[in-house]
Amino acid sequence: MRRTRQRERRPAGAREVALQILAATESRRAYSDRLLESRLRESRLSPRDASLVTALVQGTLRHRALLDHHLASFAGERWEGLPLWIRQILRMGALQILVMTRVPPSAAVDESVKLAKKYGHPGTAGLVNALLRRLAGGERAPLPDAAADPVGHLATAHSHPRWLVERWLARYGTEETASLLQADNVEPSVSVRASGGRLTTEALAQALRAEGLTAEPARNGGPVLLVGEGFVAARSPLFREGALSLQDEAEAVVVAILDPRPGEAALDAAAAPGGKASQIAEAVLPGGFVVALERHGSRARALRANLAGRLSFARAWTVAGDAAAPPVRGPFDRVLVDAPCSGLGVLRRRADARWRKDEGAIAEMAALQARLLEGAAPLVRPGGIMVYSVCSLEPEETEAIVIPFLKRHPEFSLEDARPFLPPKFRGDDFFLRATPHKHGTDGVFAARIARR
Repeated sequence: MRRTRQRERRPAGAREVALQILAATESRRAYSDRLLESRLRESRLSPRDASLVTALVQGTLRHRALLDHHLASFAGERWEGLPLWIRQILRMGALQILVMTRVPPSAAVDESVKLAKKYGHPGTAGLVNALLRRLAGGERAPLPDAAADPVGHLATAHSHPRWLVERWLARYGTEETASLLQADNVEPSVSVRASGGRLTTEALAQALRAEGLTAEPARNGGPVLLVGEGFVAARSPLFREGALSLQDEAEAVVVAILDPRPGEAALDAAAAPGGKASQIAEAVLPGGFVVALERHGSRARALRANLAGRLSFARAWTVAGDAAAPPVRGPFDRVLVDAPCSGLGVLRRRADARWRKDEGAIAEMAALQARLLEGAAPLVRPGGIMVYSVCSLEPEETEAIVIPFLKRHPEFSLEDARPFLPPKFRGDDFFLRATPHKHGTDGVFAARIARR
């Protein structure tokens, strides 16, 4: 009881906050990005320490297979029997030694041992000390042989599930798969978009720099800024006042393909959290309007708070409902179907997702995506535009949704998305196919479909 009271009285440091988030992610299957957002908002950590928490949590989750490979090899049969908290402490310590460059190995060992004493006992603290000192001294467990077991080698070296490595090897080949896996393990920059009508992109960059942050244009010409370390959206007055929104560069160009115009009626058929709906609103208001549809009640409430509250859009209306059977009537000039998906294009951003997914999720989401596209299609007016997008690059969720839809609906036709995109996003076909390893963005697919 005394130790519990001490824990409650003393503010947790960066490593302890990261440990608590990692333990909750594994024990309660909580989402690490949501935990990070809430804990950093509530904590009194400095921007530097908040950045360290993010790096430790996301890095430990991204590199988990590699970390476990070395630690399990050194610990032997003891590894599986270790308490959850000790395993996470070991992973964080191993990450700082093997992957991160900002922490001296000796400090990584010492800080890990302190945590092990607090969350374990002298025996487990001694084991943490012994295992991490071996890593700090340069010892490594051999990786699976690249020639004899290419899947095992890539899955371990780049910490991705074997089933996914097998899929990508079959489609991309060894060299491109390795590049994609490696890109998934790079900490993504925070990217922000200026809210239209409040600040220009350049004015937003100046305001961010005035807060002591770096702000640079995105690499592919999209309408976002890349913000340097230390930015926590929930703490930023610019975010709270609606001057900016968090948005990946590839996600931000999807609305450019939709090309909404002033005065038009628009529908975002699966709108939460609202980044694209707010872009559409900026384009069509004040003369037009946006209906933002969201199936889940809690997400619909958060979406309404974002659009009508933080961003103050008077004619952006949130409706709770399922886009597969929309509770709204058209017609709409522009319809966006930004469908729920497997999320395999955003593994660098949602580091724990790779360990939650299995191959069955792809077929399950593809069935849902087809229903959403069918439900939204009748709401598009003749001559109107519909855009289908997902944060996945898997064929079952991309062209295998669009092409059969067009065959079933001769009143719709595929249009070339490339004229609406910055040049670096233009590919060899009519679609947007942004990838982490080629563009440094989320993996995003989008198709522009016109009703005749």
